[in-house]
Amino acid sequence: MFKTESIRHAWPEKAGFAINRPKGHWQYTFLHFFNSVEILAEGKLTKAPPHACILYRPDTPQYFISRQPLTHDWIHFSGDISGVPGLSEFQPDRLYFPPSPDFITGIVRECEAEFFGTRPCRDELLEIKTKELFIRLSRSVSGEDAPAVGFGTEERLRKLRGEVFSSLGHRWTVEEMAREVSLSQSRFFSVYRSIYGTSPVGDLINAKIDRAKTELAMTDSTLAAISESLGYGSTAHFIRQFRAVTGMSPGAYRKEFRQKTNGGK
Repeated sequence: MFKTESIRHAWPEKAGFAINRPKGHWQYTFLHFFNSVEILAEGKLTKAPPHACILYRPDTPQYFISRQPLTHDWIHFSGDISGVPGLSEFQPDRLYFPPSPDFITGIVRECEAEFFGTRPCRDELLEIKTKELFIRLSRSVSGEDAPAVGFGTEERLRKLRGEVFSSLGHRWTVEEMAREVSLSQSRFFSVYRSIYGTSPVGDLINAKIDRAKTELAMTDSTLAAISESLGYGSTAHFIRQFRAVTGMSPGAYRKEFRQKTNGGK
């Protein structure tokens, strides 16, 4: 297990800012630079382009300088990282240039919010999110990462998804959803899948079926009423889709649920 000791996302410094630690640091240090810097990596001083990143081991000499105003993400953490997923590709003490770096600051930002919060399981969640960072970095440098998604686009998608899920009775189309977030349909489809792991239509269908399950279990609403509330054009369409997702009809689902909650009676 490892522990986050300090963290900042999109941290600004003035032009000429430098770090010089000839004997290294007692903690692991992860750095992600928004602008070009001169940095020591593998014993050589290198001029790195924007979005270069590196994970320094403890005691590895550290040096970098920014000739322009600097913005960077950084994390210090302690502990054992030998079993951390992703480090087979993203190895410590080497400089990397991920082709799709937009996710980095998003994850560091989430970690920072958790670090300065007081919610339960804080350290455990920080470890999980940091592992996610290294897995994503590993995928990115190996060419297996998802399409790059800017922070503004991701936020618009998050708001859209919330709106869609809160108005399942509306007959949403991919064209309308893409227009809401100012993306082409093809770009919207690929970005949506990269973030949520499913297509927009698949996500919408699953949300409708989940809502239908709740209605079937907790109310006596008719299938026609549930179908209409979820934006289906017909009850028959609703029944077909419910069966395709769950493997049973809505009526059978309601009966099975109530038998279980009534002790099998």
